[in-house]
Amino acid sequence: MKPTQKLIVTGALITAVAVVALAADQPATKTDTSYDKLLAQKVGEVWLNCQKIHPGMTRADLDKMFRRETGGVAVPESMPLPFREHQTFGYRPCDHIMIDVDFRPSDSKQERPTDVIARVSKPYIDCSPRG
Repeated sequence: MKPTQKLIVTGALITAVAVVALAADQPATKTDTSYDKLLAQKVGEVWLNCQKIHPGMTRADLDKMFRRETGGVAVPESMPLPFREHQTFGYRPCDHIMIDVDFRPSDSKQERPTDVIARVSKPYIDCSPRG
């Protein structure tokens, strides 16, 4: 996904969450049957969960909520991969919700549970086909 597309999708997600948050404070009217209170609640919960990941945490902390994105290639989670400073991760309950993570540089040639997060993007939605 190109950076511009990510920006557009991230903006759309932020707008959707803001609209949902505003709508959650107002009761649905008889004419407004499209408001889904359960969906609004779920989106809010996901957004808050994603915000729990922050710089200073480790890869092990991140792996509890997110799964590394491998582009549709089946890679066992136990298989060590080469260390990469920038990686994309999918939210475990819904792999369409993604975050980009930068790790602090490491001497290791492989990923380690102790790798430290330097930067985390805002969550965004990526529904592109995988595999």
